[in-house]
Amino acid sequence: MEFNKSINYLKEVYQNAGSVLTGKGKYTTINELTDQIPAVRSEVLDAAVSALCEIKSIPKEANVIMTEEDKGAVLAGLMSVKTGLKLAMARNNFPYQIPKNESVEFSMEYMDGTMTLNGLNKGDKVVVIDDTLATGGTLTALIKGIQKIGAEVIDVRVITEKIGYGGREKLQNELGFDITSVIGIVVDEKGNITVEEVPDVKAS
Repeated sequence: MEFNKSINYLKEVYQNAGSVLTGKGKYTTINELTDQIPAVRSEVLDAAVSALCEIKSIPKEANVIMTEEDKGAVLAGLMSVKTGLKLAMARNNFPYQIPKNESVEFSMEYMDGTMTLNGLNKGDKVVVIDDTLATGGTLTALIKGIQKIGAEVIDVRVITEKIGYGGREKLQNELGFDITSVIGIVVDEKGNITVEEVPDVKAS
């Protein structure tokens, strides 16, 4: 899908999104892409994956895409098919321990838990993706887990950045990682959503 058309589809999703107040006192969006409310259209999935792939070049040395299973799984699976890269997955609150796999604690805007990182090997060159960057809790935990395994994070990108939630700054200040976001949104104190530009994209 043509890049600007992808951006417009994603903007439309968030312009039509609702929001709910979480138990942590922050608003989270309820929308077609991440919650399947309403059921997500195939063209929206195509737009999201195309945007993740085309916002900048995938590093040539990359061999694995890593995400978490909660909301990033469908995007990462389609991105794996599109790019030919292997897919690794962080499973949430896994009920049993798999030998040699790394588990990490995470704390995000609406839940806390444990993720078990499946499918990575020492020396892998990893592209980390997710649907949303808010406080940065999930991505921080993922990156730390990947590094403990001995793999290398070479790129981090998301569809949506919640501007003002501190996630971009957390990744930069704590881990030294820059993140690429496709679109930005502002969620005000009443849960109203405004779609904004982020520095990574200047789409017409």
